[in-house]
Amino acid sequence: MYSKKIQFSSGEVPGLTTSARPRAVSFFETLAVALVGGVVFTLIQIPLPWMLGPLSFVMAWQLTTKRTLYWPAIFRDLSSLVLGYMLGASITRETGWQILHHLPSMVVVTALTVFFSCTLGYWVAKGAGIGVYSGVFGNVPGGLTQMVLVSEELDDVDATVVTFMQMIRLLGVIFIVPFLAVHGLSDDLDVPLNAMLTQTLPVLPVIPWYAYPLYVLIALFGAWAGKKIKLPAAVLTGPLIATAIIILIGMPAPQLPSGAITVAQLLIGVHIGLQMKVQSLGNIKRLTTFTILSSVVLVLFSLLLGVVLSGLTGMGVTTGFLSTAPGGIAEMGITAALVHADLSMVTAYQLFRIFFIMFAVPPLLKWWIGRGKKRSRQAA
Repeated sequence: MYSKKIQFSSGEVPGLTTSARPRAVSFFETLAVALVGGVVFTLIQIPLPWMLGPLSFVMAWQLTTKRTLYWPAIFRDLSSLVLGYMLGASITRETGWQILHHLPSMVVVTALTVFFSCTLGYWVAKGAGIGVYSGVFGNVPGGLTQMVLVSEELDDVDATVVTFMQMIRLLGVIFIVPFLAVHGLSDDLDVPLNAMLTQTLPVLPVIPWYAYPLYVLIALFGAWAGKKIKLPAAVLTGPLIATAIIILIGMPAPQLPSGAITVAQLLIGVHIGLQMKVQSLGNIKRLTTFTILSSVVLVLFSLLLGVVLSGLTGMGVTTGFLSTAPGGIAEMGITAALVHADLSMVTAYQLFRIFFIMFAVPPLLKWWIGRGKKRSRQAA
């Protein structure tokens, strides 16, 4: 199953072949469209411009021109490897202790968030007329890239629907949550953002030169081991686990250069854009409406959870909200610094939710899909 998905990720449009012209021409055309998308989204200040820009432009170019586009399958694995390392490298011993100290509340909050988002996904699926499994995967706040990569491994889940829903949810959360945190919950915004980031973020440790090639080998080993033990999205989760283990043992990990992160975003953005078949979505207006509504409701639910968490643990309401908000680590972390929330606490809760969703939710959803198939066969 996995090899079939990798082959399709080359970007060859169904019904067309690359025999009419060299693959190199198709590749450079795809790259040019992606670069234009990244530049445009950067200029108009869209969040995650080098992923969402190439994704949107490649998808639109493929849809409007009907041209054959090509993207090497290995780029998907390379971008997943980089993303896995980046997530693993974000873990520190302080974050680990925060997770252990708040583990019971993290489990409860994350479980409630996942259950509520799955319920909303079921509602979206029924209201928009899409598959239930696709609706649930599209609504779970596990990250756009992570959920799309996992959904590609399941035949019963439409990766196009999942990508579309996750994009809308991501954009909605990125705009709504910081607005509520800054203008609705925080009164302490007198210090400039750059100064607050300098005060809040820890000083990075000195990294020995040999750590760089060593962590490359660790990430590659993690991807290989992840495939061997059949982890979900193994090329992503394997390096994540391997990197995190080495960090917790006591060896600091080098931070990725911003250029490497930009390239990884472009690679995965193009891959997802080529997978998007908007023409197969059916009633796209209805799906968009239901997805936006579900995103707003999910943010309000996370606000309620944040208030309850604040009352139970003694943390600030803003910290509680940003800890439970269904957004990304980077976006919620920057917002936490802006409003003087507890950055390490927000990072710990966000990391735990992502790890829980990546490792616990896919097996549960696979079990649920298998159970549904079994019932259907018995009913027949």
